[in-house]
Amino acid sequence: MSLNLESQSRPERDFISIPFEEYEAIMETMEILSDPKAAKRILEALNDIHSGKKLISEKEFAERFGLS
Repeated sequence: MSLNLESQSRPERDFISIPFEEYEAIMETMEILSDPKAAKRILEALNDIHSGKKLISEKEFAERFGLS
């Protein structure tokens, strides 16, 4: 999905227009990252990926947590 931003300037205020789905995704991301514990887990996971730590596959994750 591509993101097309539309910027408009009006005398009373500036604003942008984005698809509602993109707005929802941005708000969800902000909510997750505003939780210090969640943000810490995300950063730890990214560090694991960059350090080459063995990660489980999506299939293994689904099986392990009963999502398959």
